[in-house]
Amino acid sequence: MKNIKKIIGSTGVLAVLTVTLWLAPVSAALGDQALKPGMAGQDVQELQSRLNDLGYNLAVDGVFGATTEQAVLAFQQAKNIAADGIVGQATFQLLLDKRGTEVSRGSAPERYKSVLDIKATAYAPGPHDNGQWGNLTYMGTQIRPGVIAVDPRVIPLGSRVYIQFADGSGMYGIAEDTGGAIKGNRIDIAMVSVAKAYDFGVQKVKVYVLS
Repeated sequence: MKNIKKIIGSTGVLAVLTVTLWLAPVSAALGDQALKPGMAGQDVQELQSRLNDLGYNLAVDGVFGATTEQAVLAFQQAKNIAADGIVGQATFQLLLDKRGTEVSRGSAPERYKSVLDIKATAYAPGPHDNGQWGNLTYMGTQIRPGVIAVDPRVIPLGSRVYIQFADGSGMYGIAEDTGGAIKGNRIDIAMVSVAKAYDFGVQKVKVYVLS
């Protein structure tokens, strides 16, 4: 009798486990839950794909590891929001913005350390524009939208900036790169592709150094 009870009990546990697994959702969609380092799933894959659309060059493996965290932090810094590496609602809204661009229309920041008149060009990751350094900046981070190359004597590396274009639009950026031709009041703005860099051409901008 005891053996029969054990069999019945085991069968019951298996049945409960089977029902529980069957009821469990397959995966959350991007935006359904906050994403943090250590998580994995389809929503993380969607996050990585969206970041790649913006030029961050990630492996789409569905695992929120150190590389994905670095990309999220860089995106948050470029967007001038709290950089904590966690993809919450504020980050989701900016990631899912269909404009897919770091450029937005708005007024210049009220608080800044200095403002400079700058000649701006653009470049892209890879050997075409960055030679032997490929996708890496001078500081060892990934070249991505929001990164700018600077002359450190004019704009210190690590500085956060706001770039205001002639048409009134602007973008936030971070100085993480240098360049042989970037001397004095010049910057090079990272783009997602060589074609986008060519489209940018040469422009006169104002750069507000924030920190």
